Amino acid sequence: MPISVSCPNCQRAFRLRDELAGRKMRCPECESVVEIPDVEDVVFEDDDKPQAPWHPAFDHDRFLLRQKLMSITERYYVHDEYDQPILYIERPAHLGRNLLAAFVTVIVAVTGLLLSIIIGLGLMETVAPKWIGAAVLVLALVLTAILACVIAVALSPKRHVSFYRDDSKAELLLQILQDQKFAPITATYTVVTPDGEPLWKITKNYLYNVFRKKWEVHGPGGVTVLIAREDSLFWSLLRRALAASMDVGFLRTNFILIVPGEDDVEETRGEFNRKLTLFDRYVLDLRGDRPPLIDRRLALAIGVLLDTGEGR
Repeated sequence: MPISVSCPNCQRAFRLRDELAGRKMRCPECESVVEIPDVEDVVFEDDDKPQAPWHPAFDHDRFLLRQKLMSITERYYVHDEYDQPILYIERPAHLGRNLLAAFVTVIVAVTGLLLSIIIGLGLMETVAPKWIGAAVLVLALVLTAILACVIAVALSPKRHVSFYRDDSKAELLLQILQDQKFAPITATYTVVTPDGEPLWKITKNYLYNVFRKKWEVHGPGGVTVLIAREDSLFWSLLRRALAASMDVGFLRTNFILIVPGEDDVEETRGEFNRKLTLFDRYVLDLRGDRPPLIDRRLALAIGVLLDTGEGR
């Protein structure tokens, strides 16, 4: 059950896990030391009060995502602003099924290639004019390539993202479902509760990404509730120019989280930044979301997709 604690200096209120009782923490706003009372002195929140629509693990303004390296499956350990572990996120790679898909695709492609060459060359030697055999050969090669692509997509699995309370994976808290395996222009994902209830639809247009990366989140009725956009157009174009001219692949790409308002007014409410370290570490900062307008579950969901979906 969450503990209600407030900073004695700036009066900022916090909701903390009960296992933190008896410890000390530093207030992220004013850096003052806050003493968390012992269990016997804790005043727990009233169960009759309305609770946030998310698990207490999401009830923070700042999240630190640390990706586990040297792992085929994408794994993230999420810590709060006090560096306490609160969540475990996993996006399986399905290595075995992908290897099977690749193997079957290669067999189909090689078989189709050999048959195309045999049939095409045979027609070129027996049928006049020879261009007919050449046309059949080209058509067979094109159909073989299309068939191989269809088989590769059909056999490869969708890569869903799962949020757990910890790496034991005993308590599922949230999921991001990949809607389609093949998305040449627009990729879409659906965020659902552990019971499968859809919450939001997240979309990404690859054509827009040519100039500036952007993801949009749509709520019920298709209303846009959140936009994640690359921090600035200038830095976006500069990153692309440097990457193209110098083959630089380690440039940091940061995003801002925007809440659309009335009359097309946009308000920046948060940031998702990659830390300048040798390891993949990201900071999701929502301290600017006052009063809170962004569901913390959604913020973390879009943060994970900004990493996995952009190949950062």
